[in-house]
Amino acid sequence: MKPEIKIGLTMGDPNGIGAEVLLRALQFMHPFQDWEPLIFGDLKIMTEMNKILDAPFSLKSISEKHSTQTKKVIDSFCLPVIDLSVQKDRKWKLGTSSAWGGESAFQFVHNAIDWANRKKIAAIVTAPLAKETLQAAGHSFPGHTEMLSHYSNGARSVMMLTVDDLRATMVTLHVSLRQALESLTPELILEVMEITVLGLKNMGITDPILGIPGLNPHAGENRLFGDEEDVIIRPAMELARGKGIRCEGPFPPDTVFLEHRKGRFDAVVAMYHDQALIPLKLFGFERAVNVTLGLPIIRTSPDHGTAFELAPQIAANPRSMIEAIKTAVIMANSSLYTADKVVS
Repeated sequence: MKPEIKIGLTMGDPNGIGAEVLLRALQFMHPFQDWEPLIFGDLKIMTEMNKILDAPFSLKSISEKHSTQTKKVIDSFCLPVIDLSVQKDRKWKLGTSSAWGGESAFQFVHNAIDWANRKKIAAIVTAPLAKETLQAAGHSFPGHTEMLSHYSNGARSVMMLTVDDLRATMVTLHVSLRQALESLTPELILEVMEITVLGLKNMGITDPILGIPGLNPHAGENRLFGDEEDVIIRPAMELARGKGIRCEGPFPPDTVFLEHRKGRFDAVVAMYHDQALIPLKLFGFERAVNVTLGLPIIRTSPDHGTAFELAPQIAANPRSMIEAIKTAVIMANSSLYTADKVVS
């Protein structure tokens, strides 16, 4: 019998919607088929949120030395929690932004990354944290992606957003638009294309095709609106084809996702953050999943933030979290990330 895989779930900023959407998602997905959750969070907050939601779970603190026995727990409604509560300046108040919240979220993610790197869990699904609270706590990371890379031996990471059968990665991410334009090179684009192809193969797409958008309106219109397509993007595509990567383009940025939706290719490699995220979030924000590619570990997350303004209402939609967990389980079950590679 194939052993169940363990999926690490981080609680996110305790003052945001993370605990709520996590418990709502787990309630929707219960009973868990061929996988089991392990929560990295604050046990008291998770327990209180469980009561607020009138969810059917009980929560139990699990130490590391006992964590590998969680699959033997008979009560499927008992959720194991690695309790990482931060006591200094503790103030749990939904909707507030604080350094304590940032430090808490950091501890949850940092420990989950460590467990994943040591093969104690098969994947990580992260509830949202806030960049401002993370940095207020003294952790100078722009977000999850950079933190994951830093604590995974500095591996080059690439963000992919998926909505149903639509997928996009970004050559540049959390930088200003001016910095994004200045940093684009054929070599950088090629690197992201290579990581994207490997990620698609890990998702079970054996011979992926990439769609490449231009940078300028109408993809430059034969240099009428700019020459970056000829000087930067097409040379990157030629380098990629020389390495056996199938790619098409550059397409006008305003139609590339229409071609993707028709099934012409398996993912879009966008040149900058909003070129990918605006159309995908418009298409299906509540179903969107963030996947981090290029790392030695699997990480997915819902594609929404802490929603501090929404948190006190206890009315958050868990759909994106559900899809993020499903994606993590699929990837963890792929040929490269089978459960027998996880310490049991």
